[in-house]
Amino acid sequence: MPVNRYDRLFAHVGSITGLLNAKQVEELFSAVESGEARDMPTAAARRGFVPADVAAAIGILASELAARRIAENIEPDTIVSSGKSTGSAKPDTQIYPSALGQYHKLKQIARGAMGIIFRGERRSDNQVVALKVLPLQHVTDPQDVERFKREIETITSLVHPNIVRVFDFGQEEDFYYYVMEFLDGRSLRELVYDRGHLSPYHAAEILRDAARGVAFAHQHGVIHRDLKPSNIMIVKDGQVKIVDFGLAFHKTSQILTATGISLGTPAYMSPEQIEGDRADVNERSDIYSLGVSLYESVTGQRPFEGENQYDVMKRVLFDAPTRANVVNVGVPEELSRIISKAMARNPNERYPHVSEMIKDLDAFIEGTGSA
Repeated sequence: MPVNRYDRLFAHVGSITGLLNAKQVEELFSAVESGEARDMPTAAARRGFVPADVAAAIGILASELAARRIAENIEPDTIVSSGKSTGSAKPDTQIYPSALGQYHKLKQIARGAMGIIFRGERRSDNQVVALKVLPLQHVTDPQDVERFKREIETITSLVHPNIVRVFDFGQEEDFYYYVMEFLDGRSLRELVYDRGHLSPYHAAEILRDAARGVAFAHQHGVIHRDLKPSNIMIVKDGQVKIVDFGLAFHKTSQILTATGISLGTPAYMSPEQIEGDRADVNERSDIYSLGVSLYESVTGQRPFEGENQYDVMKRVLFDAPTRANVVNVGVPEELSRIISKAMARNPNERYPHVSEMIKDLDAFIEGTGSA
C-alpha cells in the first residue's frame, strides 16, 4: 500500500530526533508499502526500533504536523538520506592518519555527524590549524561526498571577520578534508554553561557580531541552518566567529537542499524548518536561530525544553515562549522585544533581514534605542 503523509511525517520526526536511523527508516517504508504493518508506528514498535509508547508519542506529533501541512513532497529517499546525520549511527572505529597533506601532528578535538575536527600543524611554518575531515563511513556515499565538497565551496567563498577562515583543502586516499584557522577560545555555549547566563549587553554584543557574519553569508546567498551557541566561537581577543557550515545551502543550489529535511538541532530550529518544507527555510530561519541563541545567553535556558527531542519540536511548533525578561527580570524590555521579534513563530513577523536585527542590537548596546 502507498505510504501516506502521516507515515512520511512519522519518519521525519523519528529521523530529526535521532530515534530512527537511515536503515530503520528505509525498513519502515518497506514494511508499510508491503502491507506488513498498517502504519509506521506499528512497524517501528513491532521491530523493536522504539518502544511502543515512544512510537505512539512520535505518531501524535506526526498527526499534528499532518493537520497543519501537506507532506506529499517529503519523499522516502529524502528522509533516509537525512537520517544518516543522526547521532544514532554506530561510531566510526576506523583509525585516522596522524598527517594529511602538509599538515601533521593531527589530534582529534571534536566530532559531529558529518565531520571530525583535528588540531594539527603545518609543516612549513608550524602554524597551528584545524582540519575538518569527512568521516570514513560517509566516503562511500556519493551524496555525502558531494555535500562535503559543497560545504568546502561554500565556506571558502565567505571571507569575513566573523566567519571562520578556510585556507586549504584536499583529498588523500579516502580522506576528504579542509583546513581552517585554529580558534583559540570558547564557544558561546561554554560561556553560558559556566556563568549561568551572560549580562544583557555582553550577550547582545556577541550575537550582534555573530549576526554580522550571518548577514554577510546571506548577502552571498548562503543560509546557515544550524546557528546555535555551540557554533558561535569567541576567541581570546574577543572576536566572534561563526563556525560549522555543514548544513548550509546556497539558495541557487538544488543539490544541498535535496539531501535532507531532517537537519539541525530542534531547540534552535525555526518552526518552518521543523515542518520540513525546504521552500520556507530562508534568511528568516537563521534570524529565528539567532533569537533563540540570544534568549539562551541572557536567561541561561532555552525557550523550549522537553523530556526528549520530539517534545521540544512540539513546543517549538505550538507553544509560545515565555518572554526573556520574565525568565530573567534583569533583561531590559528593549532587548526582550528584539528577541521576541527575531523568534516570532510567523516568519513574516520576524526581522526581514539580519541587518535590521543588527541595527536594533546596535541601538540597544549604544543606548539610543527605545523600550
